[in-house]
Amino acid sequence: MQNHDLDNNNDDKPLDPAMEKVRVKMVRLLGVSLGVMFIGIIAVLIGVVYKIRNSGSEEVVMEKAQTSAIINFAENLDVVLPIGFNVQGFNLDGSRGAVRGVGSDGVQRVLIVDLTSGEILSTIVLRK
Repeated sequence: MQNHDLDNNNDDKPLDPAMEKVRVKMVRLLGVSLGVMFIGIIAVLIGVVYKIRNSGSEEVVMEKAQTSAIINFAENLDVVLPIGFNVQGFNLDGSRGAVRGVGSDGVQRVLIVDLTSGEILSTIVLRK
C-alpha cells in the first residue's frame, strides 16, 4: 500500500519553478524541431515533384539541340581524307563523325571529323 500512496504523492505534487522553466524550454525546443523537420520534408517533396514534372522536358530540349546542330551543318561538306584511305564505315555523333577505314599502309584507322568545318580532329590507329 505504501507504493500506491507514493505514486499518488508524486503525481499531485507541482514542479518547482526551476524545473517548470526547464519543462517549458524543452516543449518549445520540441515545437521548433518538429517545425524544422516539417519544412524539410515539404521541401524534399516539392523537389521530387519538380524533378518528376520536368524530367520529360529535358529530353525534348536535348532532342531539339541535336536536331538544330544537324540542321546547321554545311549542305556540301568536303572532307579531305589521306591519300589511299579506303573508307569502310561512318558513324555520326552530334557535330562529329567517325570515319573507319584502312590506310594505304594496311593499318586500320578511325578519323574523327568535325562536320561543321570538315577538319580531321584526330586519328585513332586500331591494332590487333
